[in-house]
Amino acid sequence: MLPDGIRVVTEAIPHVRSVAVGIWVETGSRVEPEDRGGISHLIEHLVFKGTESRSAQEIAGTIDSVGGQMDAFTAKEHTCFYVNVLDEHLPLAVELLTDILQRPLFAADDIEREKGVVLQEIKMVEDTPDDLIHDLFAERVWTDHSLGRPILGRWGVVQAFGRDLVRRHFEEEYTPRRIIVAAAGHLDHDRLRDLFGERFEHFRRPSAPRQVAPPLLTPGVHVVHKPLEQVHLVVGFPGLHDAAPERYALYLLNDVLGGSMSSRLFQEVRERQALAYSVHSGLQSYHDTGLFYVYAGTDASNFARLVKALLKEIRALQKDGIRPEELARAKEHLKGSLILSLESTSSRMNRLARQELRFGAFFSMDEMLEAIERVRPEEVEAMTHRVLDEAQMALLALGPIDRRNLPRELLQD
Repeated sequence: MLPDGIRVVTEAIPHVRSVAVGIWVETGSRVEPEDRGGISHLIEHLVFKGTESRSAQEIAGTIDSVGGQMDAFTAKEHTCFYVNVLDEHLPLAVELLTDILQRPLFAADDIEREKGVVLQEIKMVEDTPDDLIHDLFAERVWTDHSLGRPILGRWGVVQAFGRDLVRRHFEEEYTPRRIIVAAAGHLDHDRLRDLFGERFEHFRRPSAPRQVAPPLLTPGVHVVHKPLEQVHLVVGFPGLHDAAPERYALYLLNDVLGGSMSSRLFQEVRERQALAYSVHSGLQSYHDTGLFYVYAGTDASNFARLVKALLKEIRALQKDGIRPEELARAKEHLKGSLILSLESTSSRMNRLARQELRFGAFFSMDEMLEAIERVRPEEVEAMTHRVLDEAQMALLALGPIDRRNLPRELLQD
């Protein structure tokens, strides 16, 4: 840890010649008041538009001149700015990252231009139904909570942002105590710490207090009519928070139900009944809550059959449990996917940061593989009954249908 409270986590990989280094900030759309919805994402864009010492073109030209890559992303609970470079250019990477995080100009003209870019991004999501449906689903199941608002923000709110508000939010949220530096590749921990320590030497800023309440998932059935070629569907249940001790049992349940090509949903819905091209289950986890969901897309004429097929597989899991061979296959698939996902310095840097954010600790690959292998059948069965509770189910359909297209068993009114 640096004297100002910035945490530094690294993983040395001696056999590579590159380094991935990121500055992770514990801020995102979840901590935004409603009148600032989307401001974290806008700031993510704006820090690249110029600093006190570099123009936007100079930032881009500097990283391109050494064959590196520089980018950023905003999530609900964190924001990341990262660089991939050859090991010899690590000092330059540190210089660029600390420059954009400490001395962004936030010029009024840049803010207006970039707001236009973000508004186009919002339009793009509205034209991408398999992305849009997840925003619509969150809005309905996490009613009146910041987790239910889109990361990009809403049109009218983003349009209203001014320079003073952007600067104020940046200074309140981008503070040393909320920053993690994560790096993986051909590096030395002490040297990296010293490089950042020198660049952050005068970075002193208190963190603004927060009040972030956990959300409650609101069950219900929702239909959003939109003239599309397909109906897109999300079915969701309350999941686990990201550090829950039982998370590995949920990972395996997800793999069996819809997390792989051999999963029950893929085999039944796509392979046997040919009701959908895309069908899968997944997890969203936050520090105090989570969501387990199923997504699928199909023709309007097949929508009712699709819903019945999904519910049939969910109920079969609850009634009959998971077969031993399914659990064994899910464990091997999960372990293999985990290992393959860590083949790059970028993915290892991501793992380091996320573990520090979630646990304040590091788990080795062997520890994670052992945790997967230790999961007992009864733990997955307990997770099946705990998570796949139809009394807590929320469903949203988006496309050329209305409530008359719903299967009769879903119509409660």
